[in-house]
Amino acid sequence: MAERTKEEILDYLNRAEVSSVGTSNMGKPRQRMMHFAVDDEFNVYLSSMKGDPKVIQWSNIPETAMLIHQGQTFMEMEECEIIGRAQVVRGDKEREKATDLLKNRSPIVGNFVSQGAVDRLEFIKVKPYTVKYRFVPEILQGEAPTVFDLSSEVEGSADSQDILSRLNTWKEAVRPLSLTASFIPALLGGAMAFSMAGIFSWPLLLLTVLAAVMVQAGTNMINDFKDAERDAENTGGVRPFTGGSKMIQLGLISKADMGFFGIVLTAAAGLIGLYLAFVSGPGILPLIVYGLIAGFFYTNGKGKFSFINLSPGIAEFLIATTYGTAMTVGAYYVQTGSYSLEVFLVSIPVAALITNVLLINQFPDAESDAEQEKETLVVRIGKKQAKNVLIALFITAFAAVIIIPIISEVPATVYIAFLSLPFMVQAIRYANKHYDGQPTELIPGNAHTAIHHLLTGLLLIIAFVMMEASVWFTLLISAGTLVFVFWVWKYIERQRKVMSGFKKAFAK
Repeated sequence: MAERTKEEILDYLNRAEVSSVGTSNMGKPRQRMMHFAVDDEFNVYLSSMKGDPKVIQWSNIPETAMLIHQGQTFMEMEECEIIGRAQVVRGDKEREKATDLLKNRSPIVGNFVSQGAVDRLEFIKVKPYTVKYRFVPEILQGEAPTVFDLSSEVEGSADSQDILSRLNTWKEAVRPLSLTASFIPALLGGAMAFSMAGIFSWPLLLLTVLAAVMVQAGTNMINDFKDAERDAENTGGVRPFTGGSKMIQLGLISKADMGFFGIVLTAAAGLIGLYLAFVSGPGILPLIVYGLIAGFFYTNGKGKFSFINLSPGIAEFLIATTYGTAMTVGAYYVQTGSYSLEVFLVSIPVAALITNVLLINQFPDAESDAEQEKETLVVRIGKKQAKNVLIALFITAFAAVIIIPIISEVPATVYIAFLSLPFMVQAIRYANKHYDGQPTELIPGNAHTAIHHLLTGLLLIIAFVMMEASVWFTLLISAGTLVFVFWVWKYIERQRKVMSGFKKAFAK
């Protein structure tokens, strides 16, 4: 038979139902059967849940191979091989196009459309380099397949897309949402130096924040390196709250690279710390050493020393004292060259709330952690008791906010921190109701706990800045706080919708 026309191959593709979709995982092939749709230019559209590891992998390693194979008997077999480059569909117009093409071909997309939950889906467009059609009888007769070479239409944007993909991979590796744990106490210590000591240096503050964020990012990556095997077994985790970044498990970053760059970031933070000690005084050195040790030995592989497995509450205490107390009083010391009781007292609610962020994120991982011999506090004392500890820490944080201005020279402006109370109430409500339920049911609790820590910390910063700064500057940082908190909230809300979308779409 003569070479097939474009229309004939498109007709075959439209009659086919599913395709084998192959991608790469650090050089290892991965394969999945997926429903698909194709437009008149051989662009293939696929769909999956937002946040699906497959989508993340596609975003970073876009090369894709598809094989569509059909036929009742051997002599009726037809197949079409499509080699191309995947990209996540972003524009509303093209998302509508993908939805229209897939809703009658993919049961999943059709169900989401009927539920009005299409926003929970991610659409992938595979732009083909080549389309190759074969028919078995023709192959047996030695006839050449029909080939369409479309590579010139794809290669132009490949380089820039690769760079952006790699940057996005490393961004996910440092877990950007978690970095509020480090810059909040660093900014708070600087704000207290400005307000209570009348001493302030922008360069020193920026270096302090940079070092704090770098050491946390490095610690996150080192923990991913050490927990690589455990995280591979963790199927109950809920991104972005638990289970690590998953970049190693997705094949986007090698375990060796994760560990190496984690050490590089931590070492760079240590060097900045040494410079700050040289400028401000050696009194900061014990805090730097304490933080580095706490981060490096927080977790470890099975059978190896780690603070998590040392004794109940040790790891949580280290998080509280590092990302609550040490960073706050350390940032103050960098500015002033001295320590302050008031700064220590104000760090207490920050310490309690960051501990809660860690604690509530342990709930979804509890079963997996127990199997992997990772003895977090939730594993050791059980979910019910851990939930009670969570509530007690919330109460402790706000009891401290009430008492501190009464017993010290801390200004009463810190009472504006109570504006974050609605998030605490919601976090407690979800924790009480879903602490022993499915991980997806606790997502709002995870989200409200994280937002509560962030907003409380920012309000405490504003409480001190407003004592000395102009009205306009105070209004500016207040507006910035609202915008930033809203952005984080929207990010978390998108993740919540992603995780609950599948359940909603297939609810009976």
